Amino acid sequence: MKKRRFLIKLKALLSIILIITELISLGFLGYSLILYKGVETFYRLFGILILIYVLLFVSYMLLRGIKKKTLKSFVIPAVISIIFTIIQFVGYYYLHTVYQAINAYSDNENMYYSSLVTYTLSYQDHKSLNNKKIGIVEDTKDIEAYTLPLEIIDELKLDKNNKIIKYTSTIELLNELKEKKVDAAFFSSNYIDMFSSLEGFENIEEETKVLYKGEKEYKVEDNTTSKTSSLTKPFTMLFIGVDASKDGVTSGYNADVLILVTFNPQTLRATMTSVPRDMYLKTACSGGAYRRINTTTWGSSSDCAVQTIENLFDVDIDYYAKINFKGIVQLVNALGGIDVDNIPYSFCEQSSSRKWGSKTVYVDKGDQHLNGEQALALARNRHYPNDGSTTGKFMGKYCADRDGGKRNDYTRGKNQMKVILGIVEAATKLRDPNQAIEILETIKKNFQTNIKTKDVMSLYNLGKSIILTDSSSLVNVQRTQLSGYNAYGHIYDVSSKSYPAVTIPYTGSINDIKKEIQINLGNKKGTTVKKVSFNLNKLYEDTVIGAGSYSQSKIATLKNVSSYSVSELQSYASKNNLKLKFIDVDTNTEVSLTSYDSYKFYKQKEHKDTILDQIKTLTIYVKKQVVITPPIETTPEVIPPVLDNNNQ
Repeated sequence: MKKRRFLIKLKALLSIILIITELISLGFLGYSLILYKGVETFYRLFGILILIYVLLFVSYMLLRGIKKKTLKSFVIPAVISIIFTIIQFVGYYYLHTVYQAINAYSDNENMYYSSLVTYTLSYQDHKSLNNKKIGIVEDTKDIEAYTLPLEIIDELKLDKNNKIIKYTSTIELLNELKEKKVDAAFFSSNYIDMFSSLEGFENIEEETKVLYKGEKEYKVEDNTTSKTSSLTKPFTMLFIGVDASKDGVTSGYNADVLILVTFNPQTLRATMTSVPRDMYLKTACSGGAYRRINTTTWGSSSDCAVQTIENLFDVDIDYYAKINFKGIVQLVNALGGIDVDNIPYSFCEQSSSRKWGSKTVYVDKGDQHLNGEQALALARNRHYPNDGSTTGKFMGKYCADRDGGKRNDYTRGKNQMKVILGIVEAATKLRDPNQAIEILETIKKNFQTNIKTKDVMSLYNLGKSIILTDSSSLVNVQRTQLSGYNAYGHIYDVSSKSYPAVTIPYTGSINDIKKEIQINLGNKKGTTVKKVSFNLNKLYEDTVIGAGSYSQSKIATLKNVSSYSVSELQSYASKNNLKLKFIDVDTNTEVSLTSYDSYKFYKQKEHKDTILDQIKTLTIYVKKQVVITPPIETTPEVIPPVLDNNNQ
């Protein structure tokens, strides 16, 4: 009898424990389901109701089995309760872990890094600076070049015995530092990757020294998302691939990949517009000055890049996603590699850490399955291999490159799109939640976006349709390519005091891309194609909008006016809306001239080949001509001969 009572009490205790445990697991699972607001509310509520019914049914069976003599009547509901408890806890773990991983990308707290840099290698550290000049870039949006440096200056009291000089341009400060017009300057700690590709700064790593490095975590408000943005409606997104040899995306980087994507969830149609890194135009953060577009990510935020592309294509960008090149490698490897069709040529490229030798990456032409390093190499390649040797070609034992191929920014843009589509296709084949979690955790430190968690959840319906069909081919992608003409050696950049390798975009290309974007966003009606022709003997190639043949006048630049007369200068200045000034170089005062009678041309202040749109005044330095008066010729006095009276 005592044994039976003990058994009943034990069953009752176990039943209570099992019921409470199952109830707790159901609560956790229910909480995680509530977080997934993008999933149909009916399905989530229905799932929770089913689990509640199972809990009540199992609880009833457990309580009923307490007084029954047979052990079987208690064990079966107990086992069912344990199984459902495990399922609910496992479900909660995966759902909550994935949600937290996604939510982490909306976290706007990041570490930022600034370095105090000098070209004077004899300085030991920041304490060596006494009665010196220290430069910073005055840009309140740039944490690493302005906000953090101000705090470091205050903390180290660098302004006590030194002069702090503020500059409006990063490149201007960089040149001033190299010319030692300032003794030290603050830049992002990633300054070597930022500047080493610039002409004259190829050896910046060896020529400079870091006197101090500071770091701090900041919470930054993101103002780039439009208020009406939604992933359930036609939207735009800017993909920014930043060139970095180290982990992280908060530091200043070169934007070597800029791809504007528009997507229409109703039509499942997308456009992908590639913008070459050397496009030279007015950026949103340069005060109306021309810059290469890859410099728009030199600041700590993505605002400049987003606003510049918005201005270029006259479109509001809803979202951006920034990933550094290390992140591409990690993402592709986490996906198990990607399939890329029709690689146009075989090539060799540096590794993601900018290494040749045994780290050289080789990619064969044709259809290939690429690992992370190979995918990055394909996205980056635009030159023949060069290891910096005197031969100029890296054809050592690690490089099998024998196929030239057409390599430039436009080919690279096409290859970048192939890599992105390969990643999308591989991602749609994911079925293992552990792999999805691993991918999200792997690329976290190398990926940044302004897409909020609630917006990601709204992609559920789209993702469901793609997964159920087991194909990404549902999405029709129209490729577009911004094209332009090469202006290398023809345009003088005032801020860098050099002739950079730049490309001027074609207005026709911009307009064609604008039209295609507006059509896909549903703001314009497209033209219906009624006739199609094809040739079985010729491989079909998709039309790339914006990459056609365009003709336009070269951008107007300042001429060398040293041989112009005053009247010609006046006519030239008037024609180009320039204020003409003559400055006496000796007195440094402005003079009024109608001709070069008393003055002669000395030099022009504004450098020839400067874009005329960038200058308002044409300043000519003149030098007063010295008039040498020739000596007056005099007739020599004729002295008559003296007569000798004795000889008369």
